[in-house]
Amino acid sequence: MKLSLRQRLIITHLFLLVGVTVAAGLIITYEMQRYYKSRLLTQLKTQLDGIEYFLGTTSFSFDHDRLNYEQLAGFARASQMRLTLIDSAGIVLFESNVAPDSLRFIENHLNRPEVQMALQDGFGRDERLSATVQQRLFYAAKRIKLPTKHTGFLARMQVIRLAIPLADVERALQEMRWSIFAGGGLALLIIGFVSFMVSSRLTTPIRELAKAAESVKRGDLEAHFKHDADDELGELADLLNEMLAKLREDLEKIQKLETMRSQFLGNVSHELRTPIFAVQGYLETLMESKVENPQLQKDFIEKAHRQAARLNNLLADLIDISRIESGEMKMSFRYFDLHDWLKKQAAEMQTGAHEYSVVLALANSESNRLLSVLGDRERLTQVMTNLVNNAIKYNVPGGKVDVGYRESHDHVEIFVADTGRGIPAEHLPRIFERFYRVDKERSRAVGGTGLGLAIVKHIVEAHDSEVKVQSEIGKGSIFSFVLKKK
Repeated sequence: MKLSLRQRLIITHLFLLVGVTVAAGLIITYEMQRYYKSRLLTQLKTQLDGIEYFLGTTSFSFDHDRLNYEQLAGFARASQMRLTLIDSAGIVLFESNVAPDSLRFIENHLNRPEVQMALQDGFGRDERLSATVQQRLFYAAKRIKLPTKHTGFLARMQVIRLAIPLADVERALQEMRWSIFAGGGLALLIIGFVSFMVSSRLTTPIRELAKAAESVKRGDLEAHFKHDADDELGELADLLNEMLAKLREDLEKIQKLETMRSQFLGNVSHELRTPIFAVQGYLETLMESKVENPQLQKDFIEKAHRQAARLNNLLADLIDISRIESGEMKMSFRYFDLHDWLKKQAAEMQTGAHEYSVVLALANSESNRLLSVLGDRERLTQVMTNLVNNAIKYNVPGGKVDVGYRESHDHVEIFVADTGRGIPAEHLPRIFERFYRVDKERSRAVGGTGLGLAIVKHIVEAHDSEVKVQSEIGKGSIFSFVLKKK
């Protein structure tokens, strides 16, 4: 049978209490028995000394005087003890519980343990069942030597022995045992009730936690682990709530990633389909139609080439995105001269700027000072190429693009500013998403893949930085990020 935690706690407490009660009863009984017997032995020694003095100072003669014998027997009975007088040969000379004419029937006491000890050491003790009176008795014997003035019976006496029934001692010990066990039983009931209350208080929060966990198991991620305690269970509930909150966040991220994956696959399919169908259409026209006009043939070929180039750019960007997100694209961080690098970037992109009638300028062109920054030069070139190309292609005729930097204490901010049409505020949070376009028609018309800014974001973040954008409709946009300087 499966026991609950509360039942196990109660049973454990009860078993412990029973064990403690039994152990305490045994120990107390043993110690009390030692105590009583020690007191009894002390008492018997005192009385033996008293009897020795009494016999030594009293003129008793038991040879022919029954009255004196009865007086001594009465004295023993009044003391509630059994008095025995024994000679050196073990013959019983006096027995307070036996009549004088029956003494001859009492067996020799020389081999009694207490008598032997008394004869050898002066004092002896023993406890056993008496063969004479059929009772468990505690014996104490003392070797004595009375003054020489005594004759007859007293002159022969060598050992005084007292015996007291152990029944009274055992009765007192038995009463004590029952008292201990009765108290233990009462304590058992009290502890059982207290254990039930305490275990209920301890296990109720656990059952609530288990109930909430079962809800989570069934898929209810809105469940909450309630508690009203500041103890370990409260800490556990808080930890479980934190774990559940993280699980909800992770699930939201997984769902978002799944949505993004589905959108990504759809976007990739759409983006690939357009140039492939265009190239296929141009080639089929050239193959199946008799296009005799050389200029028309050239136009078809050029259009097919542009679509093929667009397809190539798209595949290259897809490969870069895949390598970045999988961690395959490794960064090689080195210090390099920022001013010289930006100057080369501006020079290499002048042709594209002229094509779109845009002025491309280096804002820090007059500076010749060496300024070293840390980064992967090749990947940062890819970042600048994307940002400057976007600034040129989405500008207005006669517009301007400025490339430059601003120094701070330990960083350098690199920026690309344009005087283009600007980006509407509602689009700014999403412009770094893959395949997201503010102006879809213009983006495709200028050959954009929709992945450039996503690549920029990943590369810049790999440099422990962030791409920031400021834009205003009709005035233009500024993209910036920072690098550590030497």
